[in-house]
Amino acid sequence: MLENGCILVCVTVQKDCGRLIERGRQAADGASLPLHVLHVSAGKGLLGNPDAAEALNYLYSLARQADAEMNILYEADAAGAIARYARQNGARQIIMGPDKSGFATRLANLLPPDAQVLSEGDGAN
Repeated sequence: MLENGCILVCVTVQKDCGRLIERGRQAADGASLPLHVLHVSAGKGLLGNPDAAEALNYLYSLARQADAEMNILYEADAAGAIARYARQNGARQIIMGPDKSGFATRLANLLPPDAQVLSEGDGAN
């Protein structure tokens, strides 16, 4: 991982993910690290979906207000894409929404041991 690192927030195409960006901003400020916001899409759900486009524009606006870099990756393997991005950018903490499917555990297994994955309900609140 990079020495300086960042705080990484993973969002879906839902406006209520704005709360995650705010939590990420607080964590980034507390750690004196830059904030990155990431959305991973298989690509099918965004094209021709005005609700998804509106939500992403809203989240992009919130990210800009939080002085965060926001990126969208188009890959079928979301965990792999997030893990690569996290390693390339030295993410020290990854914040995501509620995890009922074990995604956070799968992601954590792909990351170096010093990268912390927080989903709502286990410290990201």
